[in-house]
Amino acid sequence: MGSTAPLLEIFLEFLKIGLFLFGGGYGGLALLHKELVELRGWISDKEFVDILSIAESTPGPVAVNSATYIGYKLGGLPGSIVATVGVVLPPYVVILLIAAFLRPYMTTDIARVVFRGINAAVVALILYALLSVGRAALTTKAPPFIDIIATAIFVTCFLMLWLLRIHPIYVIVLSAAMSMLIYMIAKL
Repeated sequence: MGSTAPLLEIFLEFLKIGLFLFGGGYGGLALLHKELVELRGWISDKEFVDILSIAESTPGPVAVNSATYIGYKLGGLPGSIVATVGVVLPPYVVILLIAAFLRPYMTTDIARVVFRGINAAVVALILYALLSVGRAALTTKAPPFIDIIATAIFVTCFLMLWLLRIHPIYVIVLSAAMSMLIYMIAKL
């Protein structure tokens, strides 16, 4: 299972992360990386990328799937449960509060100004996560320091999404097929 952590520590860490998951799972990727890889050292950059691949390709929000997987890695089934509850609880409570008390105020100038700032920060968080994950997924520690095959697949997938507007599910399947084909032909 790798490194372990006390259940209360797992719960509190994911509760903290859940409090700041503005922008959904992708906005939270930078926070997940900072807390779990850089500050806590619970997982490595490589593990983070692998977990994101699994979390993205399974049904459900990427942050919740990541929390479930990381919690399991750190504390087995109980770790999985406390990490998932921790990351889901704050947004759940916030939505309940908004629905119950704040809805009439959500269209005010103050709310608009606050959300403008939060939205800008979310874009920065997503870009930071992109750069962090990209560095871990597309580089190597040995020369040429760029994983040429992973980078080629990345560029191809980006073009399929951006220019051809191919559905993301097909792009994920095609990327796995491309990687397998390259391996079968060239053993790379």
